[in-house]
Amino acid sequence: MPTVLSNLWQKAKPARPGVMYPSTPRKLGEPVDAYWHDRYFLEPYFVPGRGYDQYRPAYALGWKASLSPEHAQQDFESAEARLEERWEQGRGGSLLHWNQVREAVEASWLQARRRTPAQPAASTLELQTTALLNAVLALGRQAHVRLGECMDPMPQGLIGQVLARHFNASQVLVDDLERAIDANGGVVLPVRDSRAALRRNAFWDGLLGREEGADYVLDQAESCQQQWLSAYEAAEQSRLPAPLSEVLHRQSLMLRGQIEAIHWLRRYML
Repeated sequence: MPTVLSNLWQKAKPARPGVMYPSTPRKLGEPVDAYWHDRYFLEPYFVPGRGYDQYRPAYALGWKASLSPEHAQQDFESAEARLEERWEQGRGGSLLHWNQVREAVEASWLQARRRTPAQPAASTLELQTTALLNAVLALGRQAHVRLGECMDPMPQGLIGQVLARHFNASQVLVDDLERAIDANGGVVLPVRDSRAALRRNAFWDGLLGREEGADYVLDQAESCQQQWLSAYEAAEQSRLPAPLSEVLHRQSLMLRGQIEAIHWLRRYML
């Protein structure tokens, strides 16, 4: 019987090369296709066990519809009913229902809108907002470094598998947040100036002297991600441009899921 942890690990494994692209014709440009292929299994709407071929038609639908004259003056919610009809009529070999791909379609729709030259340029973010977002970014960089330290040496079994997934996901989150800040008129703090990413704080230094073990490693993995999540939650209370709010909300959901995975892992080990 599959467990929560086995399902979690399944999420970290993309579909095998050679079976991702059936006879479905290409509708996405190569860069966009590659973008979603590299991260679809990290998204909160991902259904464990489903390969990229199941989501590719959804990304294509959102991208194509967003740029079509028919929907040029509509937001996603206004076009949703029509998009659901199109999905049911032309989802190809995908076995996913609309409620399982809706967020994927919306994500691709929003991505296409952000990349459309006709869209007005983003205004410069206020200094306070930029500082707040860079604080989230700095803690993300710090979490990525700490998760890497938790894997040196690499823990065995499920602990190692879960930590590896969290380590890889943290880099994706950091990269996406950097792009979002830049795309919305903010200035991304360089890594060399992000003290949180380069220095261990006193709490972390104090724990380095403890005897290492499974509990120790999980404590550190949970601690750094919980600090990062707290920064997201604080940032979400501020008034941010809609695209940035969407990015922060999506990423905070991913972090909550990763922290919950550590909780499940602790119970599994008892």
